[in-house]
Order: sequence, then structure tokens, then C-alpha cells
Amino acid sequence: MKELTLLKRTQLALLAVLAALVLAVAGCAGSNGAESGTQKSSQQGLKSLPSDIRAAYTDFDGPTGSSPFVNFKPKQSPPWTIGYASSYAGNTWRSGSLNQLQKVLVPAYKKAGLVDKMIVTQSNLNDSTQIQQIHQLVNQGADIILLCCSSTAINPAVNYAQARGVPVVTFSGFTSAEGSVNVYGNYVQGGAAMADFVAKQMGGKGNMLYVNGIPGAASSDSVDRGVKAALKKYPNIKLVGTVAGQWTDQIAKTEVLKFLSTHPEHIDGIVTQSAQEIGVMQAVLESGRKLPPMTIGGEKGAACYWTKHPEWKTRLFNVWPPGSEATGAMSIMVRILQGQGPKIQSITRKLTEYGIDDIRKIVPSGCDVNDATWIEPKEWFSEKYLDNFFLRPKAPLGKDVAVPDSGSTG
Repeated sequence: MKELTLLKRTQLALLAVLAALVLAVAGCAGSNGAESGTQKSSQQGLKSLPSDIRAAYTDFDGPTGSSPFVNFKPKQSPPWTIGYASSYAGNTWRSGSLNQLQKVLVPAYKKAGLVDKMIVTQSNLNDSTQIQQIHQLVNQGADIILLCCSSTAINPAVNYAQARGVPVVTFSGFTSAEGSVNVYGNYVQGGAAMADFVAKQMGGKGNMLYVNGIPGAASSDSVDRGVKAALKKYPNIKLVGTVAGQWTDQIAKTEVLKFLSTHPEHIDGIVTQSAQEIGVMQAVLESGRKLPPMTIGGEKGAACYWTKHPEWKTRLFNVWPPGSEATGAMSIMVRILQGQGPKIQSITRKLTEYGIDDIRKIVPSGCDVNDATWIEPKEWFSEKYLDNFFLRPKAPLGKDVAVPDSGSTG
């Protein structure tokens, strides 16, 4: 009897193992199926766009699946309330985008009867605070939520909004949550182009300093990926340091000065994200060093310095012009609320580059090297361009909204 009991136990154990293996295989199959579904959704999102638009998505790192808001209908008719859960207000980029929203866009859309008001909160780079503020904006009756430069830590708040019928639009960055529509330039391409430019000016060798933005913020990390990918082509370039400038001139200046004081070796090139190039430039000059080949962004002061020192090996990469990106985000929010049906989760475009001749057409001869306002491209997320991303497209105001201080190149 004992032998029979032992045999039965052995058989039962074997059956249990076999059952576990079957479940494991089934689980793997389910996982692969889900992955295939995600890949299929991503392909459908991109395939819905014209072929010339799809070129902007090369090396793009944001979600490109079909948008869940393709058949979205708002809870109420216009005018709508926008809730802007801003994460930071302490640099020239943030002030530029907020000025465009509050002084240009909201009045224009309010006059058209489309927007009632925009409620703005500030979380000062605290994810927990921003999540709470998003919840509050949804509960206060915001029809749509606007975010900027977000991280994946915000995903739960995006899901909270989506579950309550409130779409989220993120500009100048992305969340990976399904419930957000993201609008921003292809920052991976931008980072790669900047690093490639400086590397070539360095002759493919030497010491490079990289000044990134806010580590962990989606837009900063996207540029990082592009920079690192480009530098793989230059094995003789040594990245001697990475400094977090926090997208703020004063902070970038302080951090670069600290770095230079402890690194006496020659710096042959600098790649910096914007909005902090004035601070980086000032740090190098105040340290008594000559400016090496370096990238600049949209801050006018750095562009002004270039016009006064045309021998400086630099180039302006307008990767995320603040007023232009805010303008695109506003149009996209209203289009979603109008039921125009976004085709894809993320809307992007290529960056804009400026040479010295372009800058001379934009920056006056009496310019100020400390001017922290921005050069805006002539065209960025124009209404004609945005039409490509919606099933039932129509410019909300019937025309493009001007961005103050727009440059002469698009």
C-alpha cells in the first residue's frame, strides 16, 4: 500500500509539473501575443501618416501606437477649460511657453469661443506634487490636461484622467501612458545632430563635455540617447564629463564652472541642451578659456555673441522652441476636444538648424549677449502640418497663430 501511495504521489507531482509547464508556455504565448499587438498598433499608427511625415519618426523614442482618442467626444460643448499642470517655471524656456499660452493663445481661442480659461499649477519638479495637482485639475472639471517635459512617473495620473474621460496632451516630451497625446520634435535626432556637429568640428578626436538638462525628464533623456548614439561613431572622442544644467542658465553656469575648476585638461568641444547655453558660454569665458566648438539652442544671447564672434565654431539647433511647441499643443488640445480624431499617440517633426547667415537675418546688430528670450522658427507645428495627424482635420481658428519673435527660417 505504501508503495502504491508513493507512486500516486509521484504521478500527481509529475502532473503538477506538466500543468505548470503548460501554463508557462501559455503565458509566454500570451506575452508574445500582447507584444505583437503592441507592435501592430505601433505600425498602424505610423502607417496612418503620409510617407513624407513618417521620415520624421526615424530613431523616434516616443509611443507611436494608434491614439485611443480617435473617436473621442467631450463631456460638454465649448468653451472648454484647460488644466495646465506645469512642473517647473524657473527658466527661459518655461517662461517663453507660458507667455505664449497666457498672453497669445488663450485670448485667441477664448475670442473664438473655444476656450473658457486655463488653470495653471506649478509642482517645482516634484512628481508627487504634480500627480496630486493633475488629480485636482480633473476633479475641478478641466476638460483636458496639458503637461510639459514629463517623465513616466506621471503615467498613473494620466491613467486617472483617461479613466474619467479627460485626455492629456504632453508637449516637449512624452509619457508612455496610453491616455496622452504627445507633441514634440524628434529630440533623439536633435541630440545626434548636435553631437555629430561638434564631433566633426573637433576633427573626430579630443575631450568633450556634455551639459544635459534635467535627468529623468523625458525630453532631456531623449536628447541623451541621440548624443550617445552619435558619439559611438567617434571612438577617439572622450566624454570627460556630463553636467546637469537643469535647463537653467544660472545653474548651468555654476555647474560648468565647478567642472572646469576640477578638470584642468583641455576641453575640445561642448554639447549642451537648451535653455542654458548662455550660462555654459559664460562659464567657459569666465574660467579664462577660449570657447571650443559648441552647440547653442534658441536663446538670443548666445546667438548674439556668435554674430559678434563669427570665428566661433558653433551652430544653432532649435530643437524645442517654446512658443512654437506651446502653439502646437494648444491646437492639438482643441482639435481633440472638437472630435477631429488623432491618428497616433505622438506627433513629431524634424529639428531646425541655423547657420551664421540665418542668425544675422534674425538678430539685430545692437543685440544683447545676455538676452535670454528665444528665437522662434518661422514654421513649426503649423496647422497645415498638424492636419496630417487627424482623421477629420480642421484648423480650430482657421489659420496659424503667430509666435512673437519668429525667425526667418522654418
